[in-house]
Amino acid sequence: MSGRHDARLIREVAIRYVGARRCCPDAIHEPANGAAYLRRRIRDDAREHFVAIYLDGRHRPIADCVVSIGTATASLVHPREVFQPAIAVGACALLIGHNHPSGDPTPSREDLDVTKRLAEAGRILGVTLLDHVIWRRGGAFHSVRESHSEHLSG
Repeated sequence: MSGRHDARLIREVAIRYVGARRCCPDAIHEPANGAAYLRRRIRDDAREHFVAIYLDGRHRPIADCVVSIGTATASLVHPREVFQPAIAVGACALLIGHNHPSGDPTPSREDLDVTKRLAEAGRILGVTLLDHVIWRRGGAFHSVRESHSEHLSG
């Protein structure tokens, strides 16, 4: 097979390995830690950015991935794009989050539905979804675990 044909067989996956230079050296056990990590990771808040933070067994970040960049009001997310990098880096758990350019971090019905779907997929794969954090510029954030835990539990 020539090199030209080989290139078509490779699918690029953008996973940012955090490793020893992680932005959040400590474990992420609180929604505020997750929100701070996400704010540092995403600076463009004109459009929704859906991010997954992949964690080791002690809930320390080992990698992250911008799963989707949407419009000012929506972002498409599919479990395949969230969990493919999780498997690739050997994550034990993950935290997901996205920004709300509107300035209101309250989760929409779609946000809660995505959370439930991803939690179910994570249970099947053995990668625990710890929380879904929705943040806005200026500091406010919303934790789905704290307000809608039924979307994360089995």
